Amino acid sequence: MTMGVATEFREIFAARLDTMLADIAELVGVEAGSYDVEGVTRTSQWIGERLKSQGFELNYEQVPERGDRLWAVRKGTGQGRLMILGHADTVWPRGTLESWPFAIKGDLAEGPGVGDMRGGLVLALNAIDVATTAGFADFAEIKFLVVSDEELGSPLSRGWIEEHAQRADWVLTLEPGRPGGGYFTSRGAVGAFYVEAKGQTAHAAANYLKGASAIRPLAQLVPQIEALTNLENGTIVNVGIFQGGDARQVIPGHAKLHVDMRARTPEAAQALQAEVERLVASVATDRVSVELKGGWTRPAWARSAESAALYQIVEAASREIDAPCFELTNISGGSDASFCGALGVPTIDGMGPICNDICSRDETIVVSAIAGRGAVFATLISELWKNGQGAVKG
Repeated sequence: MTMGVATEFREIFAARLDTMLADIAELVGVEAGSYDVEGVTRTSQWIGERLKSQGFELNYEQVPERGDRLWAVRKGTGQGRLMILGHADTVWPRGTLESWPFAIKGDLAEGPGVGDMRGGLVLALNAIDVATTAGFADFAEIKFLVVSDEELGSPLSRGWIEEHAQRADWVLTLEPGRPGGGYFTSRGAVGAFYVEAKGQTAHAAANYLKGASAIRPLAQLVPQIEALTNLENGTIVNVGIFQGGDARQVIPGHAKLHVDMRARTPEAAQALQAEVERLVASVATDRVSVELKGGWTRPAWARSAESAALYQIVEAASREIDAPCFELTNISGGSDASFCGALGVPTIDGMGPICNDICSRDETIVVSAIAGRGAVFATLISELWKNGQGAVKG
């Protein structure tokens, strides 16, 4: 593999740092919680205008009750189909900016969505531009997808993402890098499940025996299913919400658990679901029905030689400029990259800036690492163009 451009690219990114930070600040200033149709659409349009200036053709699509998503494409004369995958929505509702505006404090930039993934979107725009200016990005096509419901699990966009990914030779995904410089070459399965119980209401004093508590079996179930968590093998069961009942003096006729489940492999996910189903059935009674609903929102994405090859380029570029870098595999957390990797498309994730405390009020990105991450990103694009032609599909 011929390298050497990473050092040059880092100098270019260092000269662009102030402009990139201004763009990140502008994007953070567009509040775009997943249910904020206007804010998410504005974000997609913001990205689209910058892609248009780089020669991309824009295609916006409306999503029911969500903001517009975008796929932008630039055709070229070379070979290979590169897909960049990002999202416009954040986990932060409108109004968050009032108490938590964008700010740079020392070497850290903060604000709602600064890492997930305002910083990644800006980094990608610049990486494409830098590689193109250097003459190393004339693929048959570069496609840039901006999803509008990723933070909800992409329920309305999964098929759309998979359709585009199946026509790509490589997918680079813009989730932030883990602290210390981590990139992802695989991810585990993520499930959004619900346990619903239905019993019989009755006044607790006037007609106790008529009632059948829907809360009682679920209260028994919580410690049983959470005990299935095994951090060593990446299995996690977390009850995040427990709802039920109508009033203190009324025996509850309904109750519901919201359950997050994670597993590293498809086989582990199947086994975990089967065990949860067994436990759910065991707490049901002849008067209280208990049912497991929901499913796996993101499939397990196993590490492949092709995805590992993308990381090897990233690792070599990082080593050239002494940027922090390490590989993450079998992480108990999914992203839109999971859909692409699970299809067998060579995929790498974590291409955004290094981020601390993702999806919390402490979320920050490391400013001093942005130029290096951008240089590695642009180098990966360049190396795929120069040396990846043998991987092109027929």
